[in-house]
Amino acid sequence: MSDYAMSMADASALASQRDDLAKMSVKLRTCGNYLLFRDYYTVGKVRLHAASFCKKHLLCPLCAIRRGAKMVKAYMDRLLVIQAANPSLKAYLVTLTVKDGPDLGERFQHLYRAVQKLHKTRSGARQHSEACKAAAAVWSYEFKRGKNSGDWHPHVHAVWLCDDAPDAVQLSGEWQRITGDSFIVDVTPFHDQDDVVSGFLEVFKYAVKFSDLPLVDNWDGYQTLAGKRLVASFGLFRGVVVPTDLADEPLDDLPYVDMLYRFIYGAGYSLLGIESGEARTWRETAPAPVDKPVLRQVAACANRHMKAWQRA
Repeated sequence: MSDYAMSMADASALASQRDDLAKMSVKLRTCGNYLLFRDYYTVGKVRLHAASFCKKHLLCPLCAIRRGAKMVKAYMDRLLVIQAANPSLKAYLVTLTVKDGPDLGERFQHLYRAVQKLHKTRSGARQHSEACKAAAAVWSYEFKRGKNSGDWHPHVHAVWLCDDAPDAVQLSGEWQRITGDSFIVDVTPFHDQDDVVSGFLEVFKYAVKFSDLPLVDNWDGYQTLAGKRLVASFGLFRGVVVPTDLADEPLDDLPYVDMLYRFIYGAGYSLLGIESGEARTWRETAPAPVDKPVLRQVAACANRHMKAWQRA
């Protein structure tokens, strides 16, 4: 994808666009080049403390996996609270689709508006739908190419928490009336209500699936959907905060050892050095955990080890 972005830069006639695409290419190529792991050896736990992430999750599988993992943890934590207060709620994996089409942007808007209409029936006067049975829901939009049509195949994966099981036949009729072009839905109860991680993984792996597309489609998907809200929730799931930092949360007040790795093309990751340190919180070692401070910390650690080796 980095090479593809650079080829787009070379083909662009606009200088500003060439610069933006070249910067994108470099970000993608250098994503994950440095990983700083923190080993809390007294408790036998290792955390990814900092890394050079590009945060282009619709283009980069590494960032997509890290972002998806953050979402799964955040919503699983909320689920435990919900289940403790509402033990009768059961989880269902609900899938909604619309007809395939050649224009990704138009199909996304069609699906997005249809989902909004379905969910508005939960609060609209004298309205009712199977969505009213959901006390909580979280969903994501997913796009791939249809096997037979070759056009964009948009759909939604959702986890609904319900006291009463949603009726797939009833939902299908409601969905057809809303979309005007599709009646295909699926409602699958979780076989193990005490282990619903697989359902949440299905909802939050949408971005990783982009990397399975041909480069031109992956790029088109990014250009069309970047900045769009592809994950949303309602009811008891509303208000879940997903950390934007892709690194792991530190373990405070514990001694640790830092291990810095660098990716070398053709060889994989190589350990640059090890550094012990006292227990410190993230905010004491660096400013707010955003890209530039992370890169500065990683670079500073790497420079210290390189100078030490040069002296040796």
